Amino acid sequence: MAQRSLERVGGVFRRIHEARIGHDADVGGLDLAAFAPALVERARRTWQERVRTELQSVQIMTRFLEEVVAAGDPYETYAVALDLIEDEVHHVGLCASVCEALGAPALLPDPLSVALPETFRRAPMRERALATAITMLLINEAISVAYIADLRDRCTTPAIRRVLDATLGDEELHEEVGVEYVRLGLARFPESTLGDWRHLAATTLAPHERFAQTVLAGVPNERRRLDAWPDDELVPLGLFSPERQALVFEAAKASTVLPRLRALGLA
Repeated sequence: MAQRSLERVGGVFRRIHEARIGHDADVGGLDLAAFAPALVERARRTWQERVRTELQSVQIMTRFLEEVVAAGDPYETYAVALDLIEDEVHHVGLCASVCEALGAPALLPDPLSVALPETFRRAPMRERALATAITMLLINEAISVAYIADLRDRCTTPAIRRVLDATLGDEELHEEVGVEYVRLGLARFPESTLGDWRHLAATTLAPHERFAQTVLAGVPNERRRLDAWPDDELVPLGLFSPERQALVFEAAKASTVLPRLRALGLA
């Protein structure tokens, strides 16, 4: 069965969406003829994958709202969780608009639902909420911000840069929320559990570290610099090479992720 495309609808749903989320970024004026066909095809696949991951983020943030409510967290956190959901819905629309401008359908994830391990599903909601904040907000969002910022700062294609700008503005707030929620959440658990939370943080970082180590294993030390991988042919369509992505991760890990984890006692 062919993978399903993301559907759009008008009427009252469109009006409410635009009133709460806003209009998608203007991606008009993207001249595909200015790029090699192989590069355009690569961009289509990359932005389709970004749609899928943003849709999964909507599900995770929606789950986080359920978790903070069921955990009995302060009610101000509910509005924050709602804001996170709206941001992720916005990102879906942004990435889908780029897909459409590239002449590719925006595809739904397959499978549609984000699978949850049985141990996570059965955990108390306070534990689940803190786990989601550590994995999604504190670590993965910080890495995402680093990637998007690197692309945005170098992208000269107006349509793509507008999308990166809009996404980055949302993601930076997510980082702040993650640090504050994790600080509050850790205070609700005995110090004896800190080793478990450190293990979760390390496990979350591990796939990113494996990716970077695998990619950089074939890169000589003298080329392990961002200026050695300008990706001039890729960045106009919001893309970068695996080598540059790995180097951006390593820089973000050293400058942002690990210092935050250490400050919270998680590394």
